Amino acid sequence: MKFVSLDLHNWRSFHGHNRIDFATEADRPVTLLLGPNGSGKTALLNAFTWVLYGKFTEGFDYHDHLVNLEAIAADSSAQASVELVFYHESDEFRIKRTTDARRQVTDGETDLVVTKNGARATEIDVHRILPPVLKDLFFFPAESFSTASILKGETPGDGTSFDIGTAIRAMLSGDVYENAIADLREAIGSSALKPPMNYRDETVETARRAYEQARSELNAAEERREVLPALTAQARESALKAKREAERYNPEEMRKWESRYKELDRSVKEAEQLVSRTNSVYIELARRSHMHFSQCAVATAIARLDLAETAGLMPPRIHQHVLEKTLAKQTCLLCGEHLTRAGEARVSALHARVADAEIAIRGVEIRTRLKQYLTLLANELTSLRQEVTELAALLDVDVPDDSSDMKILASVVRTCLDVADRVHAQAKREFEDFVSASDANMLPQGHNPVEIAMVKQALVDKLDSESEKIDGVIVDLKGRVQQLFSDYEKKSGKTREYARKTRAISILQESMEYFEKAKTGLERFGREDFEKAINATYSDLVKKEFNIAVGADFSIKVFVAGTTERLPLSQSEKVLLLIAFLGAIARLAPHYEKIARLGDQLKDTGGVETSQKHGFPVVLDAPTSPLDDEYEIEVVRALPNLLPQVIVPVSAKSVDVWARISKHVGSTYVMELTSKSATNRTVSWNGKDFTYSTQDDDVAPARTRITRIS
Repeated sequence: MKFVSLDLHNWRSFHGHNRIDFATEADRPVTLLLGPNGSGKTALLNAFTWVLYGKFTEGFDYHDHLVNLEAIAADSSAQASVELVFYHESDEFRIKRTTDARRQVTDGETDLVVTKNGARATEIDVHRILPPVLKDLFFFPAESFSTASILKGETPGDGTSFDIGTAIRAMLSGDVYENAIADLREAIGSSALKPPMNYRDETVETARRAYEQARSELNAAEERREVLPALTAQARESALKAKREAERYNPEEMRKWESRYKELDRSVKEAEQLVSRTNSVYIELARRSHMHFSQCAVATAIARLDLAETAGLMPPRIHQHVLEKTLAKQTCLLCGEHLTRAGEARVSALHARVADAEIAIRGVEIRTRLKQYLTLLANELTSLRQEVTELAALLDVDVPDDSSDMKILASVVRTCLDVADRVHAQAKREFEDFVSASDANMLPQGHNPVEIAMVKQALVDKLDSESEKIDGVIVDLKGRVQQLFSDYEKKSGKTREYARKTRAISILQESMEYFEKAKTGLERFGREDFEKAINATYSDLVKKEFNIAVGADFSIKVFVAGTTERLPLSQSEKVLLLIAFLGAIARLAPHYEKIARLGDQLKDTGGVETSQKHGFPVVLDAPTSPLDDEYEIEVVRALPNLLPQVIVPVSAKSVDVWARISKHVGSTYVMELTSKSATNRTVSWNGKDFTYSTQDDDVAPARTRITRIS
């Protein structure tokens, strides 16, 4: 896909008709627009978003003043329009949006005309190629380069401020799965699957109400999970901007706040770990409580068996069958002598004391096993005693001695539990008191920026915490729903008609679970594609050994290649990483558009390879504005390697730097500003001077004219 041209007619400061023909050659992909402050660089960026989506970038003010003021002064019914022409594969699209002086103020209504290869088309045809969710990625405003953060770090507020998961699903037409899930969810709760009209059974009704309540809670949790990434991204971006504002207000105070914040947050996490560890030890002691009772019983049994051995009862000294035959024959089977009366009495007495041989042997075996069990108990008790000792020392509780039994250990752990709970409660209270000094809704006008940053960061933390727990909550709710539904289904089987309805619900639930898994897989494989794409894109921009890791939440970290060592980035490298971030999405876009068109989302996603030869255009408004001169050159040299088409509005202060890549610039324009407050200036490009701004007392407030200079 490539933009061909943009026509502006009385759009904001652009008086009359202005046209831009974009660079489309592979070796000259950059379109450069040079303009002074106030000439309309941000307005130009918003001309793209307005014509495509009817929307604007953040920070673009006065949405009800789109028609050029000079044009309105000449004609109160003056119109403003923007027309964009672009090619996608072999098709030419034209999209033109128009408004007038009256409608822009009253209702913001516009006229939209879309054609595809000269035939009428719809806005939907354009949005299939350029989904609205990508507006803030393909059209990136200057102020965002100084505030956006995509690196996942340890400082509060760090992490991506873009909902990339939603963007990827949008490019892949993931709304197919989302719509299917929504439709199935609605069908499950439809009146058609409610009980028969004349059915009355309180047992079944109770089961149904319990199931439907659990299902309602699950639906709410799943819907909340869907919106959390966008809410968190917005909150994080807002918190980062507030932090930067606070740093300008009082950098030292903000640094102290961050240091204290991290210290208290770390204390809460450590206290939570202590409570969790103490609970685990207590549970393990409970599981082993039988040891206290079995130890005495086993020792007593072993003593009894030892006594039996000492008495000659086990194992027997002579087999009972020998004694029985001796008594029967009245002759000793061992020596052959005839038994006397005294001998017979002794043999009878011995027979009475000799146990059954098999029982005696079992007694020996059991004693061996009991001794092994006693040894195992002793080892386990030693291990538990050591763990309790370490825990007690950690919590400054009296440690048990080496002879402590299970009762004493349990007593020590109960004390540890009390102490750990107190430590956790104290740490949590200190943290909450710190971050909740004031409420976001109660902040008076003009409150100091540091406290505003604290409140906004508290919201980010709250959303982050909710995001971490939401999957577990949903898993628990699903288990509860399944359990309650099984009970409901079983009880409703008394009538055939009712049983058919619950069976239908079961089938719908299975179908919904399939689409949920498909949607989850789509995002997981999309994350893998994005990780490969951003690594490839950054490699094209910066020739360094590194590896970019994209987390499950699409947070980003940079490591030294082949290691787990975090890579510190310079300011220019951070800007390049942000540009690579945008470029990775733009490089994925044409592949994903094709995958979605062919319906191969679950087949091809996860294996997409990207390169700078394929990608949708991006408009980067003043990307080097936050950089010092030494870093600006590095970023400018890298941009031609980003995508097949890059459009960059910049100020003339950087013209010498951009001249270094003039061989890669296919089209160059000057956005000439004329106003009362302007000064007469020129800008030099390829050895020629061009009018850059003009002072004119008759022009109010300002007028901009776009002129091609190469």
